Amino acid sequence: MEDIATQEQWVIRRLENFYTPERTEQLRDILTSKSGVSLRILDWFVTNYSKKNNVSYVTKSGKHVIVYLAYKSHLKAYSKKMFDPFCRHERINFRGVSTTVGQLNFFAWAIEDECIDYMHTHIDDIHADMETRMAASSSTAAGASDARKKRHELSHSATKSLKHHDVKITVSFK
Repeated sequence: MEDIATQEQWVIRRLENFYTPERTEQLRDILTSKSGVSLRILDWFVTNYSKKNNVSYVTKSGKHVIVYLAYKSHLKAYSKKMFDPFCRHERINFRGVSTTVGQLNFFAWAIEDECIDYMHTHIDDIHADMETRMAASSSTAAGASDARKKRHELSHSATKSLKHHDVKITVSFK
């Protein structure tokens, strides 16, 4: 009888199959800042920019991705510990890369759904949005009193409005 695996063990087994040498190299390039995509801007893209701009695209395999909704769906399925762009929690050595299961899982999603490719194409727009928003946030904080400010949404969700997507669907019967 096979032992029941923990969620972490199950995720690691799945990730071992996902990470080919090319994907492992892509992960290593991002984590060592060789790719031009920082963890900070990647996090900004999936949590703020994609939410505000309702970023969606069709992948090379034909999958329609709405980035913010896909991110929230994965976060709900795995929890922050198991789906996190930053190297928080217990570190492991995965094919020569010091990382966490959550970080590996996050990048597997970002690579598979081609978020990294989208970011490379739109990096200037994403970076400008982040800088603009952070400058506006710090200027309002500079004029504020010492009283603690309440948390508020940085980006208002474009998903709460209606947007039309033309998507090709093929139905086949066997």
